[in-house]
Amino acid sequence: MTNMFTRFFNRSESKPKTIRVLVVEGGGVRGIVTGQILGRLEAALGGRLRDHFDLMAGTSSGGISVLALATDSLTDAYELSTIFNVRSKDVFRRAPNPVRLPPLISGPRYLAAGFLEVARDILGDGWLSDCQIPTLVTSYLIEEGRLKLFGSINEDFDDDYRLTDVARATTAAPAFFPPANIVSREGKSLWGIDGGVYANSPVLQAITEARRRFGRECLIELVSVGPGDAPLTVKPGPAQQWGGISWLKPAFDIHVLALSEQTHDFVRDQMPTVHLHRLEVDWDTLPKAQKPTAGLDDHRPRNLARLHEGSLRWLDNNDAKIKAVRNALLQAALT
Repeated sequence: MTNMFTRFFNRSESKPKTIRVLVVEGGGVRGIVTGQILGRLEAALGGRLRDHFDLMAGTSSGGISVLALATDSLTDAYELSTIFNVRSKDVFRRAPNPVRLPPLISGPRYLAAGFLEVARDILGDGWLSDCQIPTLVTSYLIEEGRLKLFGSINEDFDDDYRLTDVARATTAAPAFFPPANIVSREGKSLWGIDGGVYANSPVLQAITEARRRFGRECLIELVSVGPGDAPLTVKPGPAQQWGGISWLKPAFDIHVLALSEQTHDFVRDQMPTVHLHRLEVDWDTLPKAQKPTAGLDDHRPRNLARLHEGSLRWLDNNDAKIKAVRNALLQAALT
């Protein structure tokens, strides 16, 4: 009798809803790659990409990507790849350095004006409240010493900002661009830098917001898109003589890559209610002569071409991965 009642009540319990989450990480000019992946996934799903997700999150170039996807800024997701390809030279507009000081002491390498010009062309004069689905974009507030989650997550929108300002804050990479001062609709002023210093792949932040919004018991199909990076290596001979300045960039790059890898491993191994799909190019599968440089600001035509062609080649070789993600998202939509 007990078993009969147990089976009856278990069947009557409603199954937890499955939430679909998209996370796009940063990568500078490598937005060409993430744009190709997002475009291929959108084509497989049909319609607008945002129609197949309940929440989107991004950092840096991934931040501006999800803002464009969440609004009516694009014809299709493939357009992101074209924008990063064609407009990178405008984004990375060199700041004046008349006395030719070394890069580490000459101030930011690029002018904010170049980025803002491109951001306005893409996002126009819209606000976060114009996002068609819940959208999360990260930045680090230097005056307050904390991560800031911008986005359409506050239903009363008392913390509403222009899309171009949020894009500026999430991409203000230290040494590349000056910190961004942005002001909300209500007059609140913040100073932000690239969210990649804290969460280049904001997977945990997206999971936290999905559970806050849709309930802690929800199941999550999470698609994490990145351009792919080879492990950072350092030659031990020269490193023996390095001091603090020489270690700045490699140490920062190691931190960003390691944090992203640890985050994905943690979600995959320790969060059974989250089904993680990782889409990133494995550059080691491509010939050495076709690999791009590691520079996030390397907008030389040859490097941009390698990013474009390499991502297409990887996608063609991994069509099964795209189809598996498509099927999981379509199935989740039925729950």
